[in-house]
Amino acid sequence: MLLRHTLYYFTARGLPGLVNFAALAVFTRLLAPEEFGRYALVVVGVGLANVILFQWLRLVLGRFYQVNRHSPDQFLGGILALFFCVAVPITGAGLVLALLWPDPIWRQLLLLAVMLLLTQAWFELSLSLAQASVKPGWYGRLSGTKALVSILVGGALAWIGWGSSAPIVGLILAHVVALLLFAVNAWRGLSLRLPARDVLYSQLRYGLPLTITFALSWVVSGSDRLIIAWIMDEQAVGEYAAGYDLVFQTLMLVLTIINTAAYPLAVNALERGGESAAMGQLKQNGQLIFVAAVAGCLGLIALGPQVVEIVIGEEFRSAAMMIFPWVALAGAIAGIKAFHFDLAFQLGVASHWLVLTGGIAAVVNVGLNLLLIPSFGILGAAWATLAAFVTALVTGAVIGCRIFSMPSVTPMLWRAVVVGAFAGGFAWAGANAFDGVWSGAVGGLMAGTFAGGFACWLVDVAGVRVMLSKRFRS
Repeated sequence: MLLRHTLYYFTARGLPGLVNFAALAVFTRLLAPEEFGRYALVVVGVGLANVILFQWLRLVLGRFYQVNRHSPDQFLGGILALFFCVAVPITGAGLVLALLWPDPIWRQLLLLAVMLLLTQAWFELSLSLAQASVKPGWYGRLSGTKALVSILVGGALAWIGWGSSAPIVGLILAHVVALLLFAVNAWRGLSLRLPARDVLYSQLRYGLPLTITFALSWVVSGSDRLIIAWIMDEQAVGEYAAGYDLVFQTLMLVLTIINTAAYPLAVNALERGGESAAMGQLKQNGQLIFVAAVAGCLGLIALGPQVVEIVIGEEFRSAAMMIFPWVALAGAIAGIKAFHFDLAFQLGVASHWLVLTGGIAAVVNVGLNLLLIPSFGILGAAWATLAAFVTALVTGAVIGCRIFSMPSVTPMLWRAVVVGAFAGGFAWAGANAFDGVWSGAVGGLMAGTFAGGFACWLVDVAGVRVMLSKRFRS
């Protein structure tokens, strides 16, 4: 079931992900580095506000939808009522702040940021509903429509000279179109009634610590851009963001696809079969997460020169190549931490401990950024990010095993190393067998994919060998 659902979500999220990479290629060619830098700052600021204000609702929906599957309308009505309770005052405060801002460029961008925050929050809440109800087709229609509309509208506006506002307006309209086409009916007819006090308390007790944790994770992955803008300039932010987003989002897309399929299965197993059933599911989930993280990291590093030249605009390439391998390592570690070790806190309903692990990582990140950026520039920011994610993984693994029983890491790690060595080695050999950029990228991708797939069969990752043998015999 895990492999089948992963394939479903690979289509549902993978194709929109490819469109997003095309958007990165478009915007790094149509926008100047300082314009792309302002856009990146808006996105990271909206991301922080989204995490602080609305992330807990998405987490509550994902964790407790199956628990309330016998009365979903009442549960979803409470979620929607809480959404509006947060959205209304925040909209007013955001508009006042935007109108009072002295810089006319940032005044316009802040107004757009308020609209982006609201549309993005409701869109992601709808995605969480699709994931929790195990409907990858619905999830895919939402994601695909959003990705396609954003690049078409944003690219057209950037081409006619809208600058930093172009991709932001594209994202706003993309969220609105996707919601109107595929999500309005899911929320229509619900009775907007706040949950009972004890229910709301249990939801807040679960969701708020995770919200703080995600906000601290934002400090690790997003505060570097603010510090770069403060110490350096907006152009440096644009150069850093282009390279960072290319490698980090590529790797996290793959891991998020797996987790999107895997996490509801783990929750279902826990609710229906107890901890023993959850342990069996977590073994399969963890194997896929570890293998994808390590193999994806090594494969990206092997194909880095070709990928950067194909996707990133010329003004951004040298900076992207400088930070590429370090961000790839950071992405692999961040994915393993978030999608495997953090499940101990979520399934054990002890998410408050994540505040400690996230807080330690955030302090490490900010301190190292302030120390390293003045001397090493954006490379220092990449080093700080890697060190912070390593700190978060180690502390999370040590504390999490005392909260909820997790499967042994050793079988996952050695399988990941074997598959990663096959995938990365053959990807490097395939890329260097050709002189052209496109031929090298395609050759390396195919060689790494086939070698990694063979290694997965060889070491039987998540039972793939048994599944294929059964299919072959049938």
